[in-house]
Amino acid sequence: MNTNASTSVLTHTVTTGVGTVSVDLTGQLDYAESVLVNSNGQILVGGYSQHLAWGYPGAPGEESYGYELDHSVVRLDPNGRPDTAFGEGGVDVVPASIDLEWDYDIMAVQPDGRVVAAHSVEGGIRVERFNSDGTLDSTFGKDGAQTIATDLYGGMDLKAQADGTVYVSIRGTGQVEVTKLSSDGAVITGFGDQGTLALNTTSDLGSGDISTSVQPDGSVLLGALYMVEVPHDSPTDIRFVDKYALQRFMPDGELDIRFGDQGKLYLDTALGFRSDSEVTVQVDGKIIVVGHDIASSVSSVLRLNADGSFDTSFGEKGMVTIGDSSPDAVTVQADGKIVVAGLHNLDFSITRLNADGSLDTTFGSQDGKVHIDGYVGQDILRGTEAAELINGFAGDDVLQGNGGQDVLTGGAGADIFRFTDIADSYRTSTGQASDRILDFDASQDRIDLIGLGFTGLGNGHNGTLAVQTNAEGTRTYLKSYDADASGHRFELVLDGNLASQLNSDNVVTARPVIEGTSGGDTITGSALSEVINGLAGNDRINGGAGSDILIGGQGADQLNGGDRGDFSYWVDDHQDDDIFRYLSTDDSYRTDSKSFVDLIIGFAGPSDKIDVSQLGYTEFGDGTGTTLKMAYNGELDRTYLKDVDADNQGHRFEIALAGNWLDVLNEDNMVFAPVVPVKVVGAAATLDPSHYIA
Repeated sequence: MNTNASTSVLTHTVTTGVGTVSVDLTGQLDYAESVLVNSNGQILVGGYSQHLAWGYPGAPGEESYGYELDHSVVRLDPNGRPDTAFGEGGVDVVPASIDLEWDYDIMAVQPDGRVVAAHSVEGGIRVERFNSDGTLDSTFGKDGAQTIATDLYGGMDLKAQADGTVYVSIRGTGQVEVTKLSSDGAVITGFGDQGTLALNTTSDLGSGDISTSVQPDGSVLLGALYMVEVPHDSPTDIRFVDKYALQRFMPDGELDIRFGDQGKLYLDTALGFRSDSEVTVQVDGKIIVVGHDIASSVSSVLRLNADGSFDTSFGEKGMVTIGDSSPDAVTVQADGKIVVAGLHNLDFSITRLNADGSLDTTFGSQDGKVHIDGYVGQDILRGTEAAELINGFAGDDVLQGNGGQDVLTGGAGADIFRFTDIADSYRTSTGQASDRILDFDASQDRIDLIGLGFTGLGNGHNGTLAVQTNAEGTRTYLKSYDADASGHRFELVLDGNLASQLNSDNVVTARPVIEGTSGGDTITGSALSEVINGLAGNDRINGGAGSDILIGGQGADQLNGGDRGDFSYWVDDHQDDDIFRYLSTDDSYRTDSKSFVDLIIGFAGPSDKIDVSQLGYTEFGDGTGTTLKMAYNGELDRTYLKDVDADNQGHRFEIALAGNWLDVLNEDNMVFAPVVPVKVVGAAATLDPSHYIA
């Protein structure tokens, strides 16, 4: 028996607002550090995306799971829409399996979307270019790589240009070297000294990354942290602090003393620029600096005139803030518009500004509203408290608007529209904030109200929901007439006349129950929070997404709470917490000669629970009485919870968990039966000492 089995499809989520685009490539951490505009006006953003390399979140032990990085590229059309002709719907994840602790790995994207990456090796810097499958591109350098000899080791910078050329910069103590490569990885010997230009920086160049911008005439702007002497308690008490500074160098690598103060311009620490800030130079010579202030979570874009003075025609006295994000790359289009890329909410973030610093309303959302769009796979799309337009497109998606008056479109596939709070969609006596579903397909879509406490369809009172259509028959309302303490009455609007089609199958107010047979079943749950009961037989049960209750029943069952979803790893909302429930000691037991022990795999320690309350077990212990003993078998890598006492049939209750849980599993992971206090009949009550007679 197979129930709701499905295959996974690579998918991504795109959120667009006015002037902004955010792309969640993998459901894990994605961050951009390269941006380029090619000759077609397409915007290429490159960075890194995490993937779960081994284990799973919640597994036992400090190193039971881990992540690695892949290179990743997003290509947008000039208005900020993903270019569906590129990669998978505008996204290309290039498998690289980069260890998260690999120092100095940096990357950039060339105009055709190919990834160039650099990292330090013995004797220099190795620059590589990758094909989309993660293999080295043999047409670049020598067999896919070019090694730049240098004895400098420190922060690096890698910049791809619109003509395909690449600049590689490396910082050392008091010196920076910039090497220019052709689009195919050859060293361009006409630049600097045989391809490398040495910038003669002052010796107070501090630690951290650098950013360089090479101009058409060969001059270079360098941004980096510097160690600056400042007086402390007295003029003789000198201390050093880090300050972000810009230096401009002439084509021969010498400091251009016409810039700033003798070639150097310090930016006030209060502006928040750090070692990972980025610089670029416009065609007219004006300078753009982007950075992020950790203390205030505000990202800043600063524009300076060519001489280093603040450009007061830009933003507010030369400065623009672009919200809670971490910008790591910046470029200027031919029309003067500024594109900033980086990290926001663990995703790629791209913002475009007009030349005066205002948000470019032609980029991102074209109607002034926030859009959250899925792709062809199984997406979990979650809105914020704002009003949003959420579209799942193809695939069996979960759409959860959360607060705000949202408009939801499931698209093709069997979709779930989830509501976890009355405030997600409601009406009051004076107004409404009702969500609207545009394309509800009663034959396969479902409305998930499991967490709201309603009992089903009815007259709209006493926990029931009424179904009502408007006079024109163009909209159907699902509503409660009883308000909560905030005066909110749940209400949901569906396009079309669906009154005769809504029922307990597609308006789900309680956990659906899925039952197996007396044989060995394979059951896979959906994204709803379900009760799955395998009944008899050696079953294989996977809860899928959702917060499920799994009951193996009789037989040696294999139980898995299901795919917790990459997104839920970052969002601790308990929507994927699972319970493994035992109703009888015959559900999982061992005899002297046979084993019918269940195996629980994928158990997530922080949140999943094992419920043995109906069996009378009250705590961990030695396995006698009402206690369960915990033991570990290293050969099988399994932890056992067991009763050492057999019942009158010779059955000893026992459960197995994959992995070593001895030092991890605790009473928070268990649902035990309450301990019933023992009342001693005829014993004298304990007296308060104040009542004693001396």
